[in-house]
Amino acid sequence: MRRLIAIGLLALAACAAPSDGAASGDQNEDDLILRKGSVDHAGLVEAATMMLAGGPTDGLLDPYNEEDPFGIRGESYAPTFTRRLAQFDGIDGKTDWQADQASAWTSRLASGNYVVVDTSMSCDFDAPHTYLEIERAVLTGKDHATCGGRMPNEDALDVTLNFLVRGPQASALDEEALHDGVESATQKATNAFPYLAEMNGL
Repeated sequence: MRRLIAIGLLALAACAAPSDGAASGDQNEDDLILRKGSVDHAGLVEAATMMLAGGPTDGLLDPYNEEDPFGIRGESYAPTFTRRLAQFDGIDGKTDWQADQASAWTSRLASGNYVVVDTSMSCDFDAPHTYLEIERAVLTGKDHATCGGRMPNEDALDVTLNFLVRGPQASALDEEALHDGVESATQKATNAFPYLAEMNGL
């Protein structure tokens, strides 16, 4: 057991080691953010792959993932985010994003990739409808009604699809909602940390 723990700690140490050869003692807390290498941000669903990746040779996806999620250098990515949002908005043949909303959202994506959470409000784990709720409320000038964030069992891709195509006022639950055909995982996550689902077939 001790040997397994030691191996695990060595593996963690190897992953955390600076890739540029700098001594670990030279790093401060800010340097520990996963900003080196090709690590996909886990903030906004498909923020990078749907909005930046134009193809297998696209040159923006990896640099974006290498950025500090809370301090992205937006000038490199803002034009692409603006163009891609306009493309998504035009899919249904209507302009659902107002100019100020589109500008605010593309600036947000280009400067930070994170989800906003309000810890003062409760979350409904069994019927989650929190993903992008705070962000949508800000864009539409409304008060948010949930804790925000992304609950493990929420169909976040459907929320993203409706958000991009039908605008920030649209919901993944209304009559005109778009769906990707996958409503949930084969096994739902549990409501206790670490929220792991049961294995398939057991």
